Amino acid sequence: MQYLDDVICAWMTNLDNMIPPLIADMKTSTKKNRFDLVTNVDKQIQNQFENFLNEHFPTHYLLGEEKNNQFIHEDIEHLWIMDPIDGTANLVKQQEDYCIILAYFVNGEPSLSYIYDYPRGVLYKAIKGQGAFANGQPLLEPKSLALQDAIVSFNPQVINIETVQMLLASSFSYRLIGACGLDSIRVIKGQFGAHVNTNPKPWDIAAQFLFAEELGLKMTNLTGQPINHLQAGPFIISNPSCHQEVLDILNSHGGYQK
Repeated sequence: MQYLDDVICAWMTNLDNMIPPLIADMKTSTKKNRFDLVTNVDKQIQNQFENFLNEHFPTHYLLGEEKNNQFIHEDIEHLWIMDPIDGTANLVKQQEDYCIILAYFVNGEPSLSYIYDYPRGVLYKAIKGQGAFANGQPLLEPKSLALQDAIVSFNPQVINIETVQMLLASSFSYRLIGACGLDSIRVIKGQFGAHVNTNPKPWDIAAQFLFAEELGLKMTNLTGQPINHLQAGPFIISNPSCHQEVLDILNSHGGYQK
């Protein structure tokens, strides 16, 4: 596992040379609607990683946001899941607050995870059984954080107003970065109490499984049950001290959905 981590970290370092010229000549298009953006940056990063896997680890498979994933199934032994740019709208509109998400699963179990906050130059990684790190420095388990003292991250546009008001009244405050990986990193570092996403895809949350496992966080669906890494769906990553209280609010008075 250490060899694989070394190789992946070296590949990540190459992004520092790859990304700037792509951004300088950025081309943007839409997918489902005008808010669902994709750029040449997303596509090129994913293509480069897929080529890297084919050359060095030909028995490994990739589930990625910008590709056809019809041949991905539960029984794959070596599976990588990638969001080449998490927060594409932030990249296009702000040129910051975006990241690269990459996770490695062995027989369905998370084994390596990476969230690269490229604009800030911080590579967060988790190695199964060895902990989590930020640019090589160990991350500690976040301190206990009650909801009344916690910043909570969620998208108020997709949650009914009554639930939004209850979350705001019960927590210390609210923030939303708009990149699931970076909102999750705030929980991982103990800056946020919880991040809720009501419609994530597998690549949005693939890396968070192992970070939660290594740092004693709670990561479940919105009824408190485990999440299938190939199916994803509504999820929360949170400090264990406020996990249940957030879920109780999300599921009270008919639930969180608009």
